[in-house]
Order: sequence, then structure tokens, then C-alpha cells
Amino acid sequence: MMVNEGNSDFHLQMFLPLIDKGDPNILDKDGSRSDIGLFGGPYGESYTYQDLAPKPPRNVTAKLDSNTITLKWIKNTEADFYRCRVYRDTLPDFILDTMKIINTITDTTFSELIPNTPAKTYYYKITAVDNQFNQSPASEEVAVIITGVEKETKLSANDYKLYANYPNPFNPSTTISYRLKEKGNVKLTVYDIGGELITKLVNEEKEAGYYEMEYKPDNLASGAYLIVIEVIGENKIPLFINAKKMILLK
Repeated sequence: MMVNEGNSDFHLQMFLPLIDKGDPNILDKDGSRSDIGLFGGPYGESYTYQDLAPKPPRNVTAKLDSNTITLKWIKNTEADFYRCRVYRDTLPDFILDTMKIINTITDTTFSELIPNTPAKTYYYKITAVDNQFNQSPASEEVAVIITGVEKETKLSANDYKLYANYPNPFNPSTTISYRLKEKGNVKLTVYDIGGELITKLVNEEKEAGYYEMEYKPDNLASGAYLIVIEVIGENKIPLFINAKKMILLK
């Protein structure tokens, strides 16, 4: 909440609920209602509130139970906290990349079925994002080692597919298609390459089958964008998550 409590910097960050919430009969040096805190009031300081990125999520833990991997962490306390991004890779000490985002959530618990890949170890990092889309540094990396677990073939990621859009690059429109093996809640979204949400194309329950739709964006600049699909089954367990890159040329 403060700029840096660890270094005794107790200046308030932008968007904190302590700003202008002090005694209404006392003014700050800039003439506004006093802030709650060390630097409020007429004898405090007049300074610019900083819009800093959130702090990394803390106390991240990972647990493997049967075929499900579950991550947990402590919720961020920033006043303008928006959500967390979950990253996964098969290599340790991996670098954050939008293609490695597997979910964005407001909760502090994330579960997924063991991915259907040859990897025996999966590495995870969590970041926090605020309302201005400032992203925190990554949390401490956690690893999950897969040993002697039989994966449920009926939920295999090979049974679901997000196809590359066609044409790609495109202008003015492109076709996005995907296949579902079983019924589930489908979220199909478009993000820019920085991870900011552009639009939600689908957010509803769909039966098993093949689907396609035309995407004709308005007021988008030329550049690379991500199509992200997430299929959620019973008990809110993710069945399939994937992303494809598409390029808009104008």
C-alpha cells in the first residue's frame, strides 16, 4: 500500500483508499482534504502519488492430487489489484511470455488436469496485475513432478483443439475454429501481445463438436494478437487451455 514499507518509505501510492480520507476539517499542503498517513495534513508533504506495479504474489504452493495440479497463494492487498496471471513451462527458471499464460483469475487457487505432454516436471509462476495493467515481477517458481500417474484419456488435451485462424495474417476478417470432445463452458478471448484483454468472443456452455466463427475486429491497429481458448468442465476444473497467435495487417 505504501511506496516501500521495507525501506521506511510511507508515501501513499496512487488509488489507495487512504487518500483524501482524513479529517475533512484539515487540509493537506496542496489544499485537498487531508490524507490518512504520515505525510497528511498542513505539516506533511505535497508529493505526486506513484502508480507502481503490484508486489509479486507470496507463499505460492503446488500440490499434485491424483490427476489434478493445484496452486495456492496469498492474495495481494493493493487497492487497485485486478487479477493474477498463471504461467507454466516445462523448463526451470523460465522467462515470462504471453504464450506461457495458462489462466488469468481473481482467486488465489488454480487447478488444472495434468497436461498431456511428455514432460515429467511442470514449473509455475504467478504475477499480479492492477487495474492499469501494471504487472508485478513473478512469484517464486514452484515445480510439480509427475511420477506414476495415469492420465485420464477421456480428458486428454488431444481430444480438444484450437485451430490456427485462417487467413493469417488477415485483413479485414479471419475465421477462428475449435473442436470440443465433451460439453463444457467455453471462453474464447482475444488479447494483445502485452496480455491486455481486447474482446470476449465466446463465454457460454457448448456441446461437443466443431465450431467456427468469423472475427472482424473494429478499431484495432496492425500487429500481433492472441486467441485464447479455455474449456471448463464440472467442478470448475479446466479441461483445455490453448492459445494461437494471429496477425492483423492494415
